Amino acid sequence: MARSVAPYLDKAWSRLYRGRGQSEIPDVINLADINSSWPDFRSQIRDSIVSGQVGPDYVEIIDAPKNPFAVRPIARLSVHDRLVYDTLVFAIANLIDNQLRESVFSARWGSNGEDFWSPVNSWVSMQKRGVEIVSEDIFQLARTDVVSFYEHIDVNTLAIDIQAVGASAPITERLIHYLRMFQQSSHAWGIPQGPDASGILANIYLLPIDEFVHRAGFKYLRYSDDMMIFDTDRESLRNALLEINSILRSRRLSMSGTKTNVYDHRESITQLEDLEKDAINYGIKIGEPGAGERLYKLFTEAVEGRQRDRDVKFALFRMGRLRDDRALPWVLRHLKESHHLASQLLQYLECFPDRRPATGRAFISTMRLIADHKYDHLEQRILQAATRQRVHSPSIRDMAWTILQDKNKSNLPREFAARYLGRNSTVADGQLLRRQYEDEENVNVRRALLVAMYEARSVSRGLLESLASSKSQLSWVSRYLLKNPYVPLPR
Repeated sequence: MARSVAPYLDKAWSRLYRGRGQSEIPDVINLADINSSWPDFRSQIRDSIVSGQVGPDYVEIIDAPKNPFAVRPIARLSVHDRLVYDTLVFAIANLIDNQLRESVFSARWGSNGEDFWSPVNSWVSMQKRGVEIVSEDIFQLARTDVVSFYEHIDVNTLAIDIQAVGASAPITERLIHYLRMFQQSSHAWGIPQGPDASGILANIYLLPIDEFVHRAGFKYLRYSDDMMIFDTDRESLRNALLEINSILRSRRLSMSGTKTNVYDHRESITQLEDLEKDAINYGIKIGEPGAGERLYKLFTEAVEGRQRDRDVKFALFRMGRLRDDRALPWVLRHLKESHHLASQLLQYLECFPDRRPATGRAFISTMRLIADHKYDHLEQRILQAATRQRVHSPSIRDMAWTILQDKNKSNLPREFAARYLGRNSTVADGQLLRRQYEDEENVNVRRALLVAMYEARSVSRGLLESLASSKSQLSWVSRYLLKNPYVPLPR
C-alpha cells in the first residue's frame, strides 16, 4: 500500500505547500518547518496510512466570514491530518471524476488524472458555458444550491458511494474511519470544509442529482452545490426543482429557499453575463485609454448603496496591479465594516508601500474599534499584514499582547500576535514570551511562541534540542529553528 499512496501523498503536499499563501487558514511561518524536514515528515504520514492509524484527534473550527454577519465553519486540521485526508481522497479522485459529466465544473481532477483544474478558470468556464446555452434559444434559468452542504453530508451514505465507484477496500476503510473520527473530534458535522479533497467527495455525493437532470433532458451546469438548469418552459423548471428537492432530502440535504429561483430569459442573461467586467479586463490587457476610469467607476458603483462584494474584489485586485490609489481612502475607512473582505482590502494596501504610515494608522484605529468584539478574523489578518509589511508600532505591540494573552480568542489571531511580537520585541518582551510559552496549552500557539522567542533571541538551544528529539508535535519546528534560519514572513 505504501507504494500505491506515495504519488498521492506527494501531490497532496505539493498542493498544500504551493497554496500556502492563498489559504483561508494561513500558516504563521508558511510551513517552513515541515518543508525543511519533508522526507522524515513524509515517512511518518505514509506509515500512518499504511498502519491504518488515521483520523484527527483534534479539529479546530474557524469561523470564516461570508459577509458582515454570517460565517462558515472551516476545519483546521494539523498538517499531518490534512495530508492524510488529502492523500486518501486523491487516491480515488480519478475514479470519482470518471463518473462525472461535462456539466460538472467543480473539483475536477483533470483529463490526465493528475491534478485539479484551476478553480477560478473552472468557475469562469461554467459562466461562459451558461451564456452560450442561454443564447441558443429563449431559455429560462432555474438556480438553486444546498443549505450548509458540506456540514450535512451523511458519512454512511458517502461510504456506500465510495464503494460503488470501485475504490479499494483499504482506502475506503481508512477514509470512512477518518471522516467518522473527524465528526467525533469536534463539533463539526459532515466532511471538512476547506480542503480541496472535500470538493471531490462533494461531487460524488451529488451524482444522483446530475443523473436525474441528464435523464430528464435538461441543459445543466453545476459547480459544487450551485446548480443551474435551463429550459424554455417555466413549469418544467419548477417540476425539476421539486424533484431535485426530493432527491436532496433522501440524502439528508435541504435546498436553499433564499437561493432557489426561476429567472426569465432576460434575467438569465443578467445572472450569467458580465459584459462590463469582460470589457474592462480586455481594455486593461490591451492598454485601452479609459479602461482605468471604467474600472474605478465600477468600484465606486459597487460601494454605493448595497455593497456588491464581488465587484469590490474584482476592482481592488486590478486597481492594485495598476497602482491606482483612488480606492485607498475608502479601504482605510472600511476595514471594520468590510471585515469579511479583509484579505482583498489588505492586499490592495500592500500595493502602496509609500503609504505605510497611513496604513499603520488605519491598522491601529481599526484594532481599537474592534477590541472586545468578535472580529478574530480581521485581527488575525491585520497582524499578519503588519508583520509582513514591517509596520513597527508600540500601539500594535500592546494590542498584540492583549490578543495573545486572551485564551478565549480563537488561536489564529493569537498565533499572529505572537509572530508580530517576535518581530517587534523589546528585551522585556522576549522574557515575557518565554513565560507565555510555559503557560500555553494549545500546540499551535506554542509553536508560534517558539518562533517568536527565536526571533526575539530569547529561546534557549537546550529547549529546542530537547523538543527536537522528542515525540512532541513541536519537534518539527524545533529542528527547523536549530538550523538558525531566517524565518519567512507570513504570506
